Amino acid sequence: MFTIGERVMVSRDNDNENYDSFRNKVLVVTHIATNKQEHKGYDGNLEAPLYDLELENGEAINCSLYEYELEYAD
Repeated sequence: MFTIGERVMVSRDNDNENYDSFRNKVLVVTHIATNKQEHKGYDGNLEAPLYDLELENGEAINCSLYEYELEYAD
């Protein structure tokens, strides 16, 4: 599990075109949800943390990503 403040990127294996605007950019974890009370979009069936992220310059991205959609930034 990633922690708040960690630097991550969209996983190289992830081909979701909705992530193209921030693909190959370093993102910073700002919030971690592990249940529906912590994030209204959380899907408990996935049993994976859901992360809110921002670009390194502090600009928020337009969606939250699950742990399996991310990898550590180089």
